[in-house]
Amino acid sequence: MAVAGVIGPADVLSLSDGVLCLEYSADYEGLRRRGEKIIDDINRALTALSGAEITCKLNPADGVDSQGVPRRVFGGLSSAETSEISRDPAVKVLLESFDGTLSDARRDNG
Repeated sequence: MAVAGVIGPADVLSLSDGVLCLEYSADYEGLRRRGEKIIDDINRALTALSGAEITCKLNPADGVDSQGVPRRVFGGLSSAETSEISRDPAVKVLLESFDGTLSDARRDNG
C-alpha cells in the first residue's frame, strides 16, 4: 500500500522537533493499524520529502476536542483535496475498474 494512501486520511495534530503526530478517526482505524505495520516506510518517505529526519506517530482519535465536546466535521472538499484523492493509486484503480468519476466528495471525520 502506498504511504500517501495510509497517511492521507489522517488529521495533523502537530509537527514539532521532527515528530509528526497524525490522528485517525474511528472510520480509519483499520488504516491506522496498517500504517503501524509500515511505519518505517512512512518515516523514510516523509524524511525524503522534507529533507529532514521525520518520525511519524499514528494516533487513534479520542473523539473529543480540547474542551471535551465530541468532534464531528462535515463539509465538501476543496478542489485541491479532491484532486489529491483522485491521484491516489487505490482510487485510480477503482475509478478505472468501474469507469467512474470522483464526484461529490465530502468530509465526515466523526
